[in-house]
Amino acid sequence: MNGNAAKKDAPVKSWAIGCIVGAAYFLAACFSFEIALGVSGVATVWPASGVFVSALLLARRNQIAAMAIAVAAASIAANVLYGASLGTALAFTTANVVEGLLISQLVIRTSGVPRTLDDQRWLATFFGAAVVGSAASAAIAALLAGELTLPFFVVWFTTVCLGMLIVTPLIVAAANEFPLKLKQVSCGSVLRFALFTGFVGIVCWAALALGEGQFLFLPVIAIAAATYTYGSRGAAISISLIAVIATLETDFSAPVIGEFALQWDTLFLQFYLLSLLCSVWPLSALMAEKAKLIDRYVQSTELLELAEKTARVGHWALEPDNATLIWSEEVFHIHGIDPGEPQLVGAMPLGEAGSLNRYHPEDRDRVRSLLLAAMEDLVPFAYEARIVRPDGVIRYVSSIGRPRYDASGAFRGLFGTFQDITEQTETLEALRVARRDALREAKTALRLSETDELTGIANRRKVFGELRAAARVAKASGTPMTIAVIDIDHFKAVNDRHGHHAGDKVLKRVAQIVSEQLRLGDCVGRIGGEEFLVVLPGEDGAAAHDIVERLRVEVAAEAWDIAGLEQVTMSAGLAAVDEIEGVEKAVQKADRALYEAKQSGRNLLRIAA
Repeated sequence: MNGNAAKKDAPVKSWAIGCIVGAAYFLAACFSFEIALGVSGVATVWPASGVFVSALLLARRNQIAAMAIAVAAASIAANVLYGASLGTALAFTTANVVEGLLISQLVIRTSGVPRTLDDQRWLATFFGAAVVGSAASAAIAALLAGELTLPFFVVWFTTVCLGMLIVTPLIVAAANEFPLKLKQVSCGSVLRFALFTGFVGIVCWAALALGEGQFLFLPVIAIAAATYTYGSRGAAISISLIAVIATLETDFSAPVIGEFALQWDTLFLQFYLLSLLCSVWPLSALMAEKAKLIDRYVQSTELLELAEKTARVGHWALEPDNATLIWSEEVFHIHGIDPGEPQLVGAMPLGEAGSLNRYHPEDRDRVRSLLLAAMEDLVPFAYEARIVRPDGVIRYVSSIGRPRYDASGAFRGLFGTFQDITEQTETLEALRVARRDALREAKTALRLSETDELTGIANRRKVFGELRAAARVAKASGTPMTIAVIDIDHFKAVNDRHGHHAGDKVLKRVAQIVSEQLRLGDCVGRIGGEEFLVVLPGEDGAAAHDIVERLRVEVAAEAWDIAGLEQVTMSAGLAAVDEIEGVEKAVQKADRALYEAKQSGRNLLRIAA
């Protein structure tokens, strides 16, 4: 119910947002027409393009159409209101709408939706897209309006490009960076921000309104101060303030000059604003990158300290005389020694037997030899060993280090880390034992799943798997293959007269006889109560007949130690495995041959036709 209602409300919300954007576009356009009308009725500064592009960058996909329609209506209305013909208004509107859609798609598809102005890649993409979109917009407007002149193209291009470069970053910053939780905003911070913004505005107005341009350096200082103080947000607001004040203080009614028929004040304003943009945004990006690096450094330092405490990593240093050893506090803790107690290790040269008496006797000489070699050859080292604490507890430790040198390059001894790896060592040993046991259990489970529990030979699943595998090999190599289905004669009578225990004994012995008589590579498995399947790879009918016949004779000649049971016989059916018919057909043929042997009197072998 709520989902359906949300779907119904979505178009209404999209049109409401579109109307808001259209209204903002109309007000920005009217402001530009009111104070800065230039060549061929084109406003010299056009922040409306910045409004439209920023709205598209921040909008959802289902809101774009409504925004475009609302902006188109606002653009036509503003142009007609300020004296443009309907045809000219349509031409200008088409250029502005296409421009906004083109720039927003270039930015989104290249660098994604803007999240912060500190993203250098996104800023570079936006600046490039603004230039491309402005050029395309100028070409469309000149073509549709019939103003195929260089002054018109230049004025249109600079107008919309500056409008986007100034306004879009401000709106993006307001949408993505300004919204904060109320509890995160203090009255003092708001007041300081307002006073600073007012100060920047006053400085810029004074510099632009007073004098003949000798104070134009002051806005540069103000915008740099804003950027240093508030980062990208300060840069966006200060550049927007300067653009508004400079536009208000510029005389756009001055005569045109030069062969391009461009106004000097217009050119100067646009060049001045472009210079400010080119200086402030790289500065903002560099400061943002510096802040990120500082944050990363602080975070890395904190994480390193936390890791050392968590991993129980200490350090030690051995002086060149190899008799002076310095431990960190963590090394004392790993050894189980109070740091305040006298240090009993390292009080004598490494070459002497007692120098490493805290190590396990079996590891002591190995560690000493390794450290002496590192001292002599000036090479890195690494080792794992055991130490014995004063309470007799054995701990596993790891040390990694290298020679250390002073600023002049002179050898200053060895430096190494020292880490307690007892838990890791014990865990790895436990995993090794568990893996060994798991492999053994897996083998046992596999064997049990493939073995007939009573007879100990392959079960039905296993023997049929062997049959199919052997059939594939036979087909690939072009060699013959034969199978036999064997059944113990009158087995039910054995169970009925002598009991199931005797029947089980007969089954096991028959399976043993058959298994012992087969060659390496042959296979036998129990596929039913008293039924067995024999797989004879590489044998044709005659050879297979001799093998199975020998099995029949051996079973019939067996002397049984079961009272009253004189003889047990078996019948068998033999069939060749044809590569076309497959193993299933061969089993069926062997079954029919076995049936013929039973019908013919039992204790017989029959070959399938």
